[in-house]
Amino acid sequence: MARVSADERRRLLVQAAIRVMARDGVAQATTRSIVAEADMSLGTFHYCFRSKEELLEQVITTITSHTLAPALEVIESSGTLEEKLRGGLASYWQHVLDNPDEHRLTYELTQYATRNPALAEFARKQYRSYLDAHTEVIEALGASAGVTWTVDEAVLARYVTAIVDGLTLLYLNEGDTEMAGAAIELAAAQILSLAGTSPTA
Repeated sequence: MARVSADERRRLLVQAAIRVMARDGVAQATTRSIVAEADMSLGTFHYCFRSKEELLEQVITTITSHTLAPALEVIESSGTLEEKLRGGLASYWQHVLDNPDEHRLTYELTQYATRNPALAEFARKQYRSYLDAHTEVIEALGASAGVTWTVDEAVLARYVTAIVDGLTLLYLNEGDTEMAGAAIELAAAQILSLAGTSPTA
C-alpha cells in the first residue's frame, strides 16, 4: 500500500479489525485475517501493535469514540439540561440502531476476554473505558448546563453505564425499537431527577 504514517496504519488496522470481528466473530479474527482485510503485511501489524490485546483495547476505544464524540458535541451546544441530556442519549441510541453489529462486537469481546487467560485484564479495561466515557459525559453535562448532581458523580457514572449497557444488550437481543425508545426516555427522566440545581439555557 502507499506510504502512510504509523498512526494512520494503526487506525486502518483497527478499522479492519472491527470489520473482521463484526463479520466473522472475535475468535476468527486472527492477526493474518486482520492484516489481509487492511491490505497490509503481518510485519506491519507487529510494528504497530505490541500484542493482540493492545489492538483489542484500541478497538474498544475506537468504538466508544464513535458514540462519545457526537454525544459530547450535543451536550456542549446550547440548550437546557433536558435538551442536552436527551439529545446526547438520542445520539448514542441512533448509533446503536445504525450500527448494531458494532455494538454486538463489544459484548462478544467481553465474553471472549473473560474466557481467555491471556486477556484477563481486557474486560476490566473495557468497562473502565465505559466508566471514563460516561464520567466525561456527566461532567460535561453538568458544566455546560450549570448543574450539580445530587449523587456522587462516580456513582452516577456507574448507574448510567449499567442503564446504557443493559438497554443496548436488551435491544440487540429483543429487537423492539419502540420499547427500547420508551426505556431510553425513562432513563433520561430518572437522570434528570438527579440534577441538584435549575439548568441554565
